[in-house]
Amino acid sequence: MRKNFIISKQSDIDGFNTFRCSLCTEEFKLQTDEVQEDDVLEIFCPNCGIPSPISSYYTDDIIEHAQKIVMNEAIESINDMFKGLERKFRNNKHVTFKAGRPIATENPLPLYEQDNLEQINFLCCNKNAKLTLISKVINPYCPYCGVN
Repeated sequence: MRKNFIISKQSDIDGFNTFRCSLCTEEFKLQTDEVQEDDVLEIFCPNCGIPSPISSYYTDDIIEHAQKIVMNEAIESINDMFKGLERKFRNNKHVTFKAGRPIATENPLPLYEQDNLEQINFLCCNKNAKLTLISKVINPYCPYCGVN
């Protein structure tokens, strides 16, 4: 059985979410609605300029949050399986099965964005991003088209 999960994170006050380059580890923010457009298949790191699929830019907190949700779902499936076995063997003379206490799940904490980066407008695409002060000063690459 396959399940789909929606992992969400509250954007900052301006509608930006944090991304992190897996190569240079630079963090930057892009507007959520612009990244979710169907024609955006990959983005460019504003610092090193290397394009990658959007999923390779997920931050550690998003990945950990997703792992907790998937782990909780797996635990719930195991708990349900044990309950089912207990019901199945309830009236059996030869086999006794007791599920015991269910395995505990861990509730993931809600994710929030900090507003610690500076906004810049990329004229090539007429789109905004938020960058660290260092990235903003060193002539950054456009996250959408890669123009420097």
